[in-house]
Amino acid sequence: MRNLLRFTLIGVAAYGVYRLLQMKNVSDLVTVRLLKPRIHKVDLSGLVFQTEVAINNPTRDSVTITKPVVTLTSNGNMLSQSDSANLSYKIAPLSVTMIDTISLNLAWTSVAGMVAGIVRRIPEIVAAARAGGDVTKNVIQAIGVPMEMTFSTYANGLFFQSPAEKLI
Repeated sequence: MRNLLRFTLIGVAAYGVYRLLQMKNVSDLVTVRLLKPRIHKVDLSGLVFQTEVAINNPTRDSVTITKPVVTLTSNGNMLSQSDSANLSYKIAPLSVTMIDTISLNLAWTSVAGMVAGIVRRIPEIVAAARAGGDVTKNVIQAIGVPMEMTFSTYANGLFFQSPAEKLI
């Protein structure tokens, strides 16, 4: 009886390590793209941004995730966060999986703070637009409003939060 319990525990531990290695492989190789980001609605409460998400899984392993919660920050201050939903998606191997539309509500108070920072930098923005080279990149750097995005989800029952990805 004791040997059966020992072999069962070793088997469960080996299977757990195998699944963790599979998930590590998937997390290293999977790419996430935002498709059709757009301003969906403008009203008295603020702006509503929407986007679809495509997850490309080039591995032979599959993983089940919950709908990701996307958080938009600026200098560590939260600007907006998408609503959480108890929806699961199976990320199939060797395919691209589409996730439902993700909405971010950005209040006018947050937008006003960013616009005030941009207005103060108008001379720098004009100079960047006149400079040679990649004008779009120069103007975005001159605007200087840092924005980061993170997402969090559960993958096969384990919590995962992405590192902050700098948008601007």
